[in-house]
Amino acid sequence: MAGSARVDQHREGDVLIVTMVNPPVNTLGRPLRRDLLAALENAEADPTIKAVVVTGRGNFSAGADLAEFDSGEGLAEPTLHLTIAGYLDSMKTPTIAAITGVALGGGLELALACSARIAERDSRLGLPETTLGFMPGAGGTQRLPRAIGIEAALDLIMTGRSVDGSQALSMGLVDAIDSDVIAAAIAMAARLAASASASANANAKPRLRDDAVEEPLAEALVEAARRSAARNPRVNAGVLDALAALSAAVTLPFDKGLAREFELFRSLALQPEARAARYRFLSERAAGRVPTPDESTTPVSRAAVVGAGTMGRGITLALLGAGVVTTIIDTDLERVDSAVAAIAAELERSVSKGRLSGRQRDEQLASLTGVVGLDGAADVDAVIEAVFEDLQVKIDVFAQLDSIARPGTILASNTSSLDLNLIAGATKRPESVVGMHFFSPANIMKLVEVVNGAHTAPATLASTVALAKRMKKIPVVAEVGPGFIGNRIFDQYLRQANSLVLEGLEPSRVDRVLEAWGMAMGPFRVLDVIGNDVPWMARRAAPGAKDPAWAIADAVAERGWFGRKSGIGWYRYAADGSSSPNSEVGSLYSPGRGDRAIDDAEIVERCVLAMVREAADVLEAAIAASSADVDTVMVNGYGFPARHGGPWFFASDLGFDRANRAMVKWARVTSDPFWEPSTFLRSREDRPTP
Repeated sequence: MAGSARVDQHREGDVLIVTMVNPPVNTLGRPLRRDLLAALENAEADPTIKAVVVTGRGNFSAGADLAEFDSGEGLAEPTLHLTIAGYLDSMKTPTIAAITGVALGGGLELALACSARIAERDSRLGLPETTLGFMPGAGGTQRLPRAIGIEAALDLIMTGRSVDGSQALSMGLVDAIDSDVIAAAIAMAARLAASASASANANAKPRLRDDAVEEPLAEALVEAARRSAARNPRVNAGVLDALAALSAAVTLPFDKGLAREFELFRSLALQPEARAARYRFLSERAAGRVPTPDESTTPVSRAAVVGAGTMGRGITLALLGAGVVTTIIDTDLERVDSAVAAIAAELERSVSKGRLSGRQRDEQLASLTGVVGLDGAADVDAVIEAVFEDLQVKIDVFAQLDSIARPGTILASNTSSLDLNLIAGATKRPESVVGMHFFSPANIMKLVEVVNGAHTAPATLASTVALAKRMKKIPVVAEVGPGFIGNRIFDQYLRQANSLVLEGLEPSRVDRVLEAWGMAMGPFRVLDVIGNDVPWMARRAAPGAKDPAWAIADAVAERGWFGRKSGIGWYRYAADGSSSPNSEVGSLYSPGRGDRAIDDAEIVERCVLAMVREAADVLEAAIAASSADVDTVMVNGYGFPARHGGPWFFASDLGFDRANRAMVKWARVTSDPFWEPSTFLRSREDRPTP
């Protein structure tokens, strides 16, 4: 019994083993759904088959193929929610889900429709849909509370978190755990088949659909969760709809609850926020593509971080968390000791918050060494430089590393905007030099821009991307150019905000409007956090004439108003951390005295479309490989609101023709040459949305 291309079938006596084969994670795309249903129908029609074990090769299933929902295939027959799960409910032949790897989303919903479930101890089970702007739509909100109770179901669905096999067993999500789930499932299948034979009509183990949610406080718990979610302005899309479906599980018969779940699911699938969430998920999964994907990678077991400041400490923590033996290096023993102590304290905080075990803390501390001098980088697989953002300083460091590091060592610079090719030129091995632009705090922020220099070897690039993924980062490959992807685009956002102040708007109003729109932090608050001196010095060092758009920002920095670190910037900062607008900034311009009224919509449109306009140039110059990479960078590194998908997705959703007309208008109104039409953007007008 060979099966089909996506489903393998073989018999163990009178038990049929149905194995899903759709690598890498057995997403339930339409071809797999079709073959799975055919296998189940054939098994039910064969009287010699007494039970069926459903499993997956490598992984059980990571759920739906999200790309299908925007093509229409996701809800095409045979559907998971009704046809396949419904058929499993109707089968007289017992079915056992043998869970290896992950059973997430639709994968877990498929398992819940089976008669029983067995999982490996370290498998992962969950319904993460709400973290993707979605909700369970194949019976998850109806079967899960029947399996584990309403309170536990609320937790898993609202948070989207997953549990391992042991936790799943303790809460009743699976019936058993075993290191050999296939053998255990066959044994359980034999018992269920024997019970079914003795029963008047089939399946001796009731399906979850046959149970009811009869907890006395179930309705009250769902209502309390709904009220709490409704008060949260940043609640994930899908949570409220999922709660409405859970309410139906508590108050309606199974079939009506299932119909209500699907009604909510289908409506949500069409919402812009859900589309943006699916797009982000697929974009992040695709991030880190390299020009030569088959290039072999060099594993990194030992690394050195040069620079014991805030960034260096964060990078060190991320490396330790990835199991890399790490040496942190500086020129001063006091700075080294301070960094090691700070890293130890952060690990201790992680233990106290339950993010690390005591054993994991001890293992990471044992893997950490602090030394003075670059000789500490002599015997490592990778060096990550995180010194002050000064070209000459970095060139000097790399020139020294060139004579110290062994051949083949990855030499990575954390530069955020400097010319990586000039840094690589300080060495006799530019093929080993690559950029790794982390975002602060580096142990928490997920994004890393991996910068491909003019002479970076494909193996170096591939190995660096692999290291970033091992550090649980989202790596996006960028080519060399001023500011790479993110800083270059974000700089135009900040510039446009400064232009609005020049036209008479108060900085705090610009911040309030953009934060209300969804930006994580307003542009002037961002500048105060970065330090107003940092971009000011960069502008002073840049060749060419001064850009008048930065006149007020330059005046702020010239007065020593550097932001949080100086206690005053665009805002004033009190000892308790509170802030208030710096009224003295008003003396540098004429608040409210612009030539025309500017409404909130204009603030948003100009600042957001400034990012779109610059993104077009980044894409046209091939600094970023794709618009999805641009959006991944801006959402994960610069606080662009996730619900809008990213600047390019936003423009696509708005319509490129409409975006281009707005830019023509702002070119006319502001006389700013930045808004001159982009041929690249105009070429997108007739193309489909991402």
